[in-house]
Amino acid sequence: MKKITIILSVLFLVLIGCGQTTKKQTETLDIQDTIIVKKKNVSHQSWQTDFYSKSYSYYWLVSKDTLGVILRINEYKSDTTFSLRVYHKEPMPFTVIIEKIEECIPLIEEDFNLSKLTSINFEAPIFYLDLAKKLSSEYEQEFGRKNVNYETFNKFLFKSSLHSQLRDFLNPLNKKVRYYGFEKFFLVKKEHYSSYLPNTDFTEYPEFTFNAHSGISVSLQDK
Repeated sequence: MKKITIILSVLFLVLIGCGQTTKKQTETLDIQDTIIVKKKNVSHQSWQTDFYSKSYSYYWLVSKDTLGVILRINEYKSDTTFSLRVYHKEPMPFTVIIEKIEECIPLIEEDFNLSKLTSINFEAPIFYLDLAKKLSSEYEQEFGRKNVNYETFNKFLFKSSLHSQLRDFLNPLNKKVRYYGFEKFFLVKKEHYSSYLPNTDFTEYPEFTFNAHSGISVSLQDK
């Protein structure tokens, strides 16, 4: 009986050890399985080849699937400055987008001088639930739900949570926001969100938010 008890105890410990080993291996595989892919953009448009000295896209792969986020960087021939454009078709947290850019910085530095970064372009606020909620609340506290002119809106953004997030992100890069660009920005009521983001659950979205034809353009300068 004593021998059986000892054997069962040993088997139990072995099974626990195997379970822990399997868990660790899975966690390691999950980390290693996500990679950032860099792709050189080749254009057959003469104006682009004349305008840009180089262009790359960066995207994330998990197994054989992408995370749906693409960073596109274009460097200008005239002064070797470059712009970064964020693309994604599905809504996601703005904090995740910032994290993705930060993850990609070491790879970007291989081909571009970060001191020459002059602008970042994001999707419109409606694509970012966390940002939409904060901006809508801050805007309503100051202006209600009335439209304001572009200059007033730009000043508002410099006091907003968007500016705070970007300031924290840009500080290590020795950059700061010069101005915000929202081409033809407008307020959107909740009942019209599906026109811009079909097949999206808007339960947690605010009653109104902002949209713009070309998203959020952030012009940068050195600190």
